[in-house]
Amino acid sequence: MNSFEIYTPTRILFGADQINVFAERAAQLGKHAFVVLGGGTVEKLGFLQPLAEQLANLGVKLTHFRGIEPNPEAATINRAAAQLKAVGADFVLAVGGGSVMDAAKSIAALAYTGEADIWPFVAGEARAFQLSGALPIAAVPTTAATASEVTPFAVISNREVGGKSIISHEFVKPRLAWLNPSFTQGLSATVTQDGAADIFSHVIENYLLGTDISPLADRYSEAVMSTVFETLPRLLANPHDLQARADLMWASTLALNDYQKAGRAEAEFVLHSIEHSLSAKHPELAHGRGLATLYPAYFRWLLGKDRAQARLAQLGTRLFGVKEGSPAERAERFIQLFEDWLQQNGLLQSLQDLGFNSSEFEGIAEYAVKTYGDGNQLNALGPITRSDIVEIFQRTDRQSLVSR
Repeated sequence: MNSFEIYTPTRILFGADQINVFAERAAQLGKHAFVVLGGGTVEKLGFLQPLAEQLANLGVKLTHFRGIEPNPEAATINRAAAQLKAVGADFVLAVGGGSVMDAAKSIAALAYTGEADIWPFVAGEARAFQLSGALPIAAVPTTAATASEVTPFAVISNREVGGKSIISHEFVKPRLAWLNPSFTQGLSATVTQDGAADIFSHVIENYLLGTDISPLADRYSEAVMSTVFETLPRLLANPHDLQARADLMWASTLALNDYQKAGRAEAEFVLHSIEHSLSAKHPELAHGRGLATLYPAYFRWLLGKDRAQARLAQLGTRLFGVKEGSPAERAERFIQLFEDWLQQNGLLQSLQDLGFNSSEFEGIAEYAVKTYGDGNQLNALGPITRSDIVEIFQRTDRQSLVSR
């Protein structure tokens, strides 16, 4: 195993009965919470009110900021940070999905740093990764997908420039998170599907590219992937299956807390870089849906380049019981079985099905290598160039809903 460092400052409270403990812990972060919310679902479903009352009883003042959009916009984050500074809040409370939590992190960092615009601080821009700190953050996720409640990342969009990029700082990891699976019971099939695809991506990226030198990390990652494979069909059949909701929510957190890659070689999150570039062009695209669309084409591209063959073959054996054949044959069998699982669970489609035109592919690939690579390529056990990315996009055609 390689040497590694893991920093996990987030105190996690799991379960529906943790509201009192969460409120007490949150009250220790400050006296004035800036509550970051999305489009109103959290309030309509009654999730926020009991927590707000608990915090108020503990002497915490609340200022609400509503309207964080999917793929949160830099302009919205800038406006929220200005409001936070104007009201004098001293910590940030995110209640919502990954976009709300990412926005909350960005707001907390922008307000602390004293700047007016978050965009210059994202990857690929002039002041990338130069934020100086963040106000304390508490998070209440209401989806199982991004694991933003434990990560140093926040993904930010900018429609004005057609961009989507990240900030990454240890100081934006939330101090406190409450995971209540019952908050996810009302999620639609689409949101559940997209979240499951996102969770899978967080373990498969480094699994494929991070080498085989950490067998325990392999087993850990495979357990997360197996949980996704098993729980999504159950939830599509019964959206109120609380045990499956709990399993998927915990898998989400475990998938991106750094334990999934401990001891492996460092590797780029290539699929994430390419998908972020897709949804920079089409901000309405859900991150998980974009990832699901790329999986089979990317896996086949890797196999065609004789990369990650043994890793894909191992997944065939361990996740689907494929034991016969050469490594190449077992790798190909894994891809086919995984594609079947995507189709059975409503996650198989082409980029054209999602509204992309092939004339857009070159520009999207250019953005990917410029923003997330060295200007010419990404790295997936070797170069992955603009033309390679375009090829992957074109390979999704075989997944089209029209052809089925």
